[in-house]
Amino acid sequence: MERDIFGRALVVSSDLKGYGRSTDKKQEFLQAGFVAIHRQAAEVAGLRRDEWVIQEGGDGELAVLPATESEPAVVDAYMRALARALRERNEGVPAADRLRLRIAVAFGTAYPASNGFAGQAVVEASRLVSSGTIKRILEDQEKVNLLLILSQRVFDDLVRQEHTSYRPDDFVNIHVHEKEYEGSAWVWTPDVDISVLRSYVGHRRDDAPAGHGPAQTVTYSQRAKNINNFTGSLDARGSVFGVSEK
Repeated sequence: MERDIFGRALVVSSDLKGYGRSTDKKQEFLQAGFVAIHRQAAEVAGLRRDEWVIQEGGDGELAVLPATESEPAVVDAYMRALARALRERNEGVPAADRLRLRIAVAFGTAYPASNGFAGQAVVEASRLVSSGTIKRILEDQEKVNLLLILSQRVFDDLVRQEHTSYRPDDFVNIHVHEKEYEGSAWVWTPDVDISVLRSYVGHRRDDAPAGHGPAQTVTYSQRAKNINNFTGSLDARGSVFGVSEK
């Protein structure tokens, strides 16, 4: 029987926007900035990033953190330090040179396997950071430098239970359906008003293509304006009617 390597951990997945459209030299520039800004934020937050097990990916990384790291510090101080560093770095910088991040945090099963990491937290963090809604927000909202996505468990354990400086209503709840994963997540950014994030939460599927703007939620009053009223006789064979109460 193989040695049991089962384990649970906090998993952080981060990804750079616009990397694939960059030239080779620009990719080198973005990678250097990506690494530097993560190291800077970890130092500010009092974290030991050199002890993290990191799976590098050019335009992003998947990090499995040791149990010795403070989960509230990762979700709170580290993310706020990242947001500040990105804002300062991007001030007055051409759009093509800006660093803009999606970063997701999940907790659960995560352990080394033959080709990286295995475990549901690894899958969850990877799918959350790839959410269509998240990509759409970053594409549309140029002021946004960082989008933080927390899994339901991380949000419940840390934010709802007041282990961070966030308030629950600082976040917007979204439904994520990416590949085989489907679940609830919570989104935060300090760069735009929360009403902007809320405008993306509607009846449209999360896996709709990016770049189509905010989701449009149709209210009852809006639907009512489209009702046609008829008087007299009407030949409606083969027609379908909707009934509305006022």
